[in-house]
Amino acid sequence: MRPKAATSQGMQIVLWVSVLTDHQIHTFRALQELLGQPIHFVIGRKMLEERKAQGWCEPKMEDISIEFLPKLDWWRAGHRVLKRYPQGLHMFCGLWADRRFFPLLFKAQLGGISTALMMEPFAEHSQSYFGEHAAPTDAIKSRLRPLAYWVAGHLVARRLVAAFPISNQAIVQVKAMGLPAKRIFPFGYFVPRNFANSPATVSHATDPLRLVFVGSLIARKGLTTLLEAVKRLRNEDVDILLDVYGPGNASTVAGPGIDYRGIIPFGSTQNVIRSYDLLVLPSLHDGWGVVVNEALMQGVPVLVSNACGAKTLIEVSGAGNIFEAGSADDLMRALRELSQPGRLSDCQRNARAYRSFLTPAFAAQQLHNYLANLAGNLGSEKLSPWYL
Repeated sequence: MRPKAATSQGMQIVLWVSVLTDHQIHTFRALQELLGQPIHFVIGRKMLEERKAQGWCEPKMEDISIEFLPKLDWWRAGHRVLKRYPQGLHMFCGLWADRRFFPLLFKAQLGGISTALMMEPFAEHSQSYFGEHAAPTDAIKSRLRPLAYWVAGHLVARRLVAAFPISNQAIVQVKAMGLPAKRIFPFGYFVPRNFANSPATVSHATDPLRLVFVGSLIARKGLTTLLEAVKRLRNEDVDILLDVYGPGNASTVAGPGIDYRGIIPFGSTQNVIRSYDLLVLPSLHDGWGVVVNEALMQGVPVLVSNACGAKTLIEVSGAGNIFEAGSADDLMRALRELSQPGRLSDCQRNARAYRSFLTPAFAAQQLHNYLANLAGNLGSEKLSPWYL
């Protein structure tokens, strides 16, 4: 069965998202301006307590069409939304991000309603996503996820108008569901650039290399790998300093040249990052890692693990380096490369040259173009500008 394509002119989009964050709201606000009518947001729940503990805040929602899916009678409420917008494109953010969404997605398809899927990659490891340590159930979930996504994906893939995978890993996972490549438009997360009055710090040959880590102090973020690499490099008399920001247990964040700086107030991350030479994101798994965007938008290069979705931005821009997740040896190798004369300056120039591709307005325009192309039943062979 060929999926029904929506029309671009006056297209009604219904966005089903488990939790609405700043990672998405700016892009979809820009998209609805291009569409000429509001996007209707169906939200599964308010901000998770784990996210609030990490310093996240809920975005302003007063100016958007929004409703929260109730805990009780959610099936009937979701069905009402489908009946209210039968000609719209219903875009579901994840198959299981909110477990109630999958049956509603399936219901929409059975009713001939246009559907699309936007998803991060599911974790293929047993690390806890929010917790400091993995629980016994995390190992079980890591083994069941691939099968669950394969089965669920094959149930809905052939009826999807399009899929918007977030990261190279998500592209692979979406293709494994059986979705044709012409209906896949790789996407990402995008936040506005924070303009400041002074330029970012530029490292000089005689200065120490100043690194910054921003993220929760949990195992999944791979901070122990970074700490080990910095300590070993300093033992080799490499002039390097590391500042760590983020919520969590900071008792292990200590040592010569290593300082814990506390939690950055929400919305101020770019102001902090811009005073460093290099951002390091050593995660063992990150669906995206929007802190990479924030660094590049301030002209700051990034050293990122290959387990982060946003590594694609470094591959495309040349504004940093990539290393093997969990390997202190490879992280050290990547840091040595970036400390070569002129290399860091080249990366800084690349970051500044690329940041115009990271604005929510640009992302919304690319998404709008793709949807317009779909509406004409033309398909799309054009690669996303954030992927090789």
